[in-house]
Amino acid sequence: YLNLPMFMVFATLMICGMSNAVNITDGMDGLAGGISGIVCVGLFVMCLVAGDQGFAQYLLVPHVPGAGELAVLAGATAGACLGFLWWNASPARVFMGDTGALSLGGIIGYLAIIVRQEFVVLLMGGVFALEIASVIAQVGFFKATGGKRLLRCAPFHHHLHLGGWPEQQIVARLWIISVILVVVGLASLKVR
Repeated sequence: YLNLPMFMVFATLMICGMSNAVNITDGMDGLAGGISGIVCVGLFVMCLVAGDQGFAQYLLVPHVPGAGELAVLAGATAGACLGFLWWNASPARVFMGDTGALSLGGIIGYLAIIVRQEFVVLLMGGVFALEIASVIAQVGFFKATGGKRLLRCAPFHHHLHLGGWPEQQIVARLWIISVILVVVGLASLKVR
């Protein structure tokens, strides 16, 4: 639906936005790695669906020849996140850092563009969207009101932590929300 220059801008925003959203989310032990693994499992299914002409026609999604091969990338990324969580679970012995978080977000954004399901992936990565939106809202509100805060601290997971929630509880609940969002995102393929 977009011409080439508009698509290039949209794809750049999708990859950069998702990359930065995952990086913003990486603030607690296991948070970004767990959510990325969950979203990549959903992307694994979406790559298989988009790559198979019969499934794509049945679910009314664009058929992308060769997208089934990207299921390997999505599955490997999900597996890498699970392996990483072994060492990153609280208390973490290994940390992701910017290099890991930015690349995970880039992979998620890239796969979303290839299978032509950008908005479904934004829904599945709703926790990432919430986290980056909380930072944008906090900074905007702070500048607009001359120093007042909308949240205790941004991003949102730190707001919850300063509100008295233990770190493990925040991580577990955001994982649960991510699982629900991935299921809703995958179910939306059939609802259409």
